[in-house]
Amino acid sequence: MTSTASEQRNALVTALRSVPADAPTLCEGWAAEDLALHIVIRDSRPDLLVGPSLPLVGDRASKALQNLRGTGYESLVNRAQAGPPAYFPQNFPPLNDMMNTAEFYIHTEDVLRAQPDFDPTNPRSISEKLRRRLWKQGAMMFPMAARKAKRRITFESPGYGSTTSGPAPAPARKITGAPEELLLWAFGREEKAQVSISEG
Repeated sequence: MTSTASEQRNALVTALRSVPADAPTLCEGWAAEDLALHIVIRDSRPDLLVGPSLPLVGDRASKALQNLRGTGYESLVNRAQAGPPAYFPQNFPPLNDMMNTAEFYIHTEDVLRAQPDFDPTNPRSISEKLRRRLWKQGAMMFPMAARKAKRRITFESPGYGSTTSGPAPAPARKITGAPEELLLWAFGREEKAQVSISEG
């Protein structure tokens, strides 16, 4: 069975290779090179996600981060394509899909939808299998978005389901769209997510 995370890793690498290192992304303050570096760190050097800010090891971690960036954009993208070392647990397919499917889908869209030639009427097509997995994973993540918005939000995707999160007394909101668009909205890509919103 094909791994949805592996498919989306390939899609992300393709998107990164389609733009230059300084191309914008939807991740605030990040260019394409920053996103590629993030994937490499997440894959193989998770210690560097927080290491530079820690006492004692901060300088060493910052230097390691600088050295990774110094390998260049093409090298970072190649490493992102290669994935984590063989002994890392996320190589186990079920864990890989759980950890990385939504992450890689969102970051692929971060690249594609930030470009000036992106056509919102023609987003990339995705498989039914991926869409259903994104709905399942999104339903676990929507409560966090509702808490952040301080709303009671109903996320509805025709054909996939409906789920409501947030405190009952809070103002109500309903967001409707395809699973992948609801996921993008929930993860802060509101301006690029193709959803409809109704209040009350």
